[in-house]
Amino acid sequence: MSGIRTWAARLGDRQVSTGWLVVWAAIVVLLALAFAMRPGLFVDQAVGGLVFGMILVLVALGLAIILGLLGVVNFAHGALFMLGAYLTYQVMQDWGLPFVVALVVVPVAVGLTGVVLERLVIQHVYEENPLIGFLATFGLALMLTEAIRATWGGSPLSVTMPAALASSANLLVTTVARFRLFTVGLAALTVLGVYLLIDRTDFGLSVRAGVLDREMAEFLGVNMPVRFVAMFFLGTAIAGLGGVLRGTEVTMDIGLGQSIVILAFVVVVVGGVGSLFGSVVAGLLIGEAVYLTPVVLRVLAGATGIGLLDVPSIGGLMPYLVMIVVLLVRPRGLFGQEGFLE
Repeated sequence: MSGIRTWAARLGDRQVSTGWLVVWAAIVVLLALAFAMRPGLFVDQAVGGLVFGMILVLVALGLAIILGLLGVVNFAHGALFMLGAYLTYQVMQDWGLPFVVALVVVPVAVGLTGVVLERLVIQHVYEENPLIGFLATFGLALMLTEAIRATWGGSPLSVTMPAALASSANLLVTTVARFRLFTVGLAALTVLGVYLLIDRTDFGLSVRAGVLDREMAEFLGVNMPVRFVAMFFLGTAIAGLGGVLRGTEVTMDIGLGQSIVILAFVVVVVGGVGSLFGSVVAGLLIGEAVYLTPVVLRVLAGATGIGLLDVPSIGGLMPYLVMIVVLLVRPRGLFGQEGFLE
């Protein structure tokens, strides 16, 4: 009986693998068709999806660091991202300082704010039921949101983009704002830096060891409270950096934090809770799905004459559709760790 079950399991895995190959082949064909018919629009939207995906990666990366290493579901992460955007307005518009100053000062300020929240509230929910941490940070998110509303008001705000990054770059079939390319490059460097810190340094190794067995790590002389505070600073500072980049590019409003944190949770779930690499892959996947799906459907509608296929608003649904499909096939996400938070 065990041999039959093993054979059946392998057959099922092959069928799933074959099905995914067919799905990905179909997606590649549709993308190639869209590029061939509307190259300028396709590249423009692909870059837009890459930029949006990298912003999601920055927010989800900080969220995944806090959740994966500290075990806290930090719903206040979106409010900290929004704080980064509004502090950018304060630094650039109210104080008249250049963008590069905001790029350095704001993430540090948001990171320090995160440390204060961690010391006052969040440290008390370590090793507790994740629901307790979620409720505590949900309250913090509401408090931060109202503090931002009281300080900067509820009207939409925007900042003046740096002149050096406001011009466009020629990509042959279209032009793209240099600031978008800057966002992608800086976000990629940030992801690389986080990977090297956590995976290639003694500090990162000690943190991961403390997560697995805190008592043993402290017995060996590792100061885990200090390391946990440092990781919380890192996670929230990355969210602040995302707020700087997003707040400079688009108009910011008081709902910015709530919308981004929901998508960040979707990214973490799709990538797999506890997997930083999964968050990066899922963020890019969802960002491109949001921007490219309407383009592909528009091309299909034009090629087939079926106008119902052209659904411009479907981009907003794509994060949740991607999450549903992934979880149906892989309940732990693309790179989820077995047993984590289960």
